[in-house]
Amino acid sequence: MTTDDWSRSVRCEHTGGDVRYEFPARQLGWGRLLGLFLVGFGLLFAWHPAHDIWQTILKCLHSARGGAEIYAEIFFGLFELLFVMAGCVPLAIGLWILFGRCRLEWKDGQFRATEILGPLRWTRRLPRQPIRKLEVAAATSTSGNSAPRQLDGFSGLAAEFEDGSRKLVVLGYPKDWLLGVADDLKNLVGSGAFSGIAPQIEVVQKALNDETDIDVPEQPAGSRVRVEEGAGVVQLTVPAAGLRRGSFGLFPFAVLWCVFMTVFTTLMFLPGSKTEGSLRAVIPFLVGFWTVGLGLLVAAINLGRRTVTLTVEGDQLRLETKGLLGGKLREWNRGEIAAIRADSSNVAVNHRRLLELQIIPVTGRKVGLLAGRDDSELRWLATRLRQALKVPAQTREPEANSPSLE
Repeated sequence: MTTDDWSRSVRCEHTGGDVRYEFPARQLGWGRLLGLFLVGFGLLFAWHPAHDIWQTILKCLHSARGGAEIYAEIFFGLFELLFVMAGCVPLAIGLWILFGRCRLEWKDGQFRATEILGPLRWTRRLPRQPIRKLEVAAATSTSGNSAPRQLDGFSGLAAEFEDGSRKLVVLGYPKDWLLGVADDLKNLVGSGAFSGIAPQIEVVQKALNDETDIDVPEQPAGSRVRVEEGAGVVQLTVPAAGLRRGSFGLFPFAVLWCVFMTVFTTLMFLPGSKTEGSLRAVIPFLVGFWTVGLGLLVAAINLGRRTVTLTVEGDQLRLETKGLLGGKLREWNRGEIAAIRADSSNVAVNHRRLLELQIIPVTGRKVGLLAGRDDSELRWLATRLRQALKVPAQTREPEANSPSLE
């Protein structure tokens, strides 16, 4: 299933039982336009606050003023530094898309994957554990509720360990290249100090963490979901995830924002810090930034305290969400649901897209919820709902002159 083309594109260096693979810059085709856009956006976003910070530095170096006014200028410059840092994020992602490449090493019985962007390096060391198998998976692209389309040019190599955990090793290269690398690696990783059995090479024709059709019939240990059954009714109540997990890091960021604004506002209104005219000019900006900070705080609390209740009664599914900002109720009949599954969300952590519970209607957009919860718990929820409603995990391609659902 592999070809020899990978060895002409990926430089391979064997040294005893160790090996290093130097991958070129990712060949993303039209995806490079996204990199150009992000670079331009990041530069435009960061330019104005960076210019203001430079002017503030010059004023502090050449001004004879002192006291609260200088401190106010410094803190205002520090506040604008947040916007410079925010602009650097899309800039760095854009440069990584355009010029980033990867180096993969198997050394001393351990994988090391290094992302390289010019002089910058970021290395991930995978666990030093026995490897059960290597997986090569092509990414997929979906449009609406149609069947996924495989993208062989953007694939990933993952390692599955003896404890069942799976870690992404390399992402963003053609499938044939990664198949060649995996085939070259299998004897090395299987003949090291851990095991004398070479791991299997498995080609997965779906997304790296896409296991939508796996049934988990029993509620996982530690799950806090409350189950109520009786008289043809199944109700699954998912409690709030809490501010730390449920807000995806938004809560500490909002708190930091509000603390900084408290200090900055206090300095602005210290006696002698600003003239009356300059205060009138600054107040609209203060109001805007406080609005953003408080809005982020409220949104984070709402996410952290949100509960979800899924009720199957007869052939009807009800989805009710409750949070700080109120609740929302949605309902479907069995015939309106094409599939229910645990599938990849749009939220990614460490290059791995988090699972979410998805309700796929026959018409309209899919509904995704509970992203970031325990994977086995999400698959169990999907299994219980599928069993109660008798719907599949995957949508089916419509055939000629036949309905789209059977």
